[in-house]
Amino acid sequence: MKNKAPISIKRNLIFSAAVLSSLLVLGSWFFMYTETRHEIDEVFDAHLGQSAKTLALAAMSWGNSPPKKLDEIYADWFSSINKMAVDEETATPYGHPYEKKVLFQYLSNGKLVGKSANAPDVFLGTLNEAGYKDVTVEGERWRTFQLPFTPPGDTSPAFTILVAEKIGIREELTAEVALSIGLPQILLIPFLVALIVLLVNRYFRPIEELRKLIASKSINNLQRIRVENPTIELEPLVKQINFLLAELENAWKRERRLISTAAHELKTPLAVLRLNAENAIQSVDEKERNKDLSSILAGIDRTDRVIQQLLVLSRVEQQKDFVLQPMDLVSMLREEIANLVPISLKYSQTISLVGAEKASVSAHPVMLSILFANLIDNAIRYSGQGSSITVDVELLTDSSQVAVTVSDTGMAMPEDVRQRIFDKFYRGHSNKGDGAGLGMSIVKDIAQIHSANVQVKSAGEGESGNQFIVVFKSV
Repeated sequence: MKNKAPISIKRNLIFSAAVLSSLLVLGSWFFMYTETRHEIDEVFDAHLGQSAKTLALAAMSWGNSPPKKLDEIYADWFSSINKMAVDEETATPYGHPYEKKVLFQYLSNGKLVGKSANAPDVFLGTLNEAGYKDVTVEGERWRTFQLPFTPPGDTSPAFTILVAEKIGIREELTAEVALSIGLPQILLIPFLVALIVLLVNRYFRPIEELRKLIASKSINNLQRIRVENPTIELEPLVKQINFLLAELENAWKRERRLISTAAHELKTPLAVLRLNAENAIQSVDEKERNKDLSSILAGIDRTDRVIQQLLVLSRVEQQKDFVLQPMDLVSMLREEIANLVPISLKYSQTISLVGAEKASVSAHPVMLSILFANLIDNAIRYSGQGSSITVDVELLTDSSQVAVTVSDTGMAMPEDVRQRIFDKFYRGHSNKGDGAGLGMSIVKDIAQIHSANVQVKSAGEGESGNQFIVVFKSV
């Protein structure tokens, strides 16, 4: 599956905000245009209706014979308007040139008996109808209002007044109003886009700063990140990055310490192995050769144990987040003892498990098995030939705790050894052990992971007997 190309949040945000702003401006303009058109139509329709009623009131005195000079007077007014008007937007004492776009017709008994000078000779309306209507005459659209009326004393409508107005007047007015209001809004769109770009770039500045800070980090520069312009949104991210940097720094320190320790602890065993191997090659005496080969095997065992301890130490130090689960401590101890019995038989030792038949604790099975494997293995290696090793499980009912005591009958440890027994790389019996001095340190670290308490007790100086006691909370 191909990886998706990365997207630009900044670019998408600017584009979305610009498009949305433009749509809102255009939408408001369209709404304004439709509302303006509606209002203009209402005003002009009201004007048509009012004009028709005014003419109807005047026409009630005309009857079938309007004044003979009516058309002449109206035509003379129109002629005066045309002569005096400089253009179609200039008013005159006789009226406005726009009057050419307005007309009326007077109908009596179905015959056209009067009209304005610019009105056609053909009646624009429809007989026996009333109200508003749009008509087209010679390619021009007109809005008409037709008003039938009956003079006082008559019983049926005999006269009709029709007032018409070019629809183009309304469209022109609507367009001018919409343009005068909408043009500044349209010109506002580039300004809004520029403002959006400016604000987005400004508010994205902490992100760019954070990007540069992260880019400056390397394995040799793991200092915590500090943003000069912190934001509420970025604060959790900065905290998490700093947490990861701290974890990385700790891991890097552990790796360097492990490499340094491995180099130091393996240097001497490897040198001894090389010396024994050279002696075995050069030796002509079979007995001496076998002795050197035995020394090589012992050196390999010690080197293997050092490596195993270093790996276990690294594993324990890396255990930060893991799930503790209820487990039977006695079953786990029984299994560990069974695994270590072959080693104890080499030293003619006895190992016994006594105490409670079952004890439940909340623990990590693998880590806990490493803890007791180290304790029992330590007792086997340092208690001496023919010693007895006892693992005692005791339920402390008064405090809901479980105490596991690993005791041996070997020579008691001196006070100075007991004080430093849990220090890393400390070897209290360097003449007996073959490790790196990490076993008891690993025990202490695992105990802390499980919120357990571990301590060591020994008999008096010159006597025998050592005890390692680990106390857990029971479940």
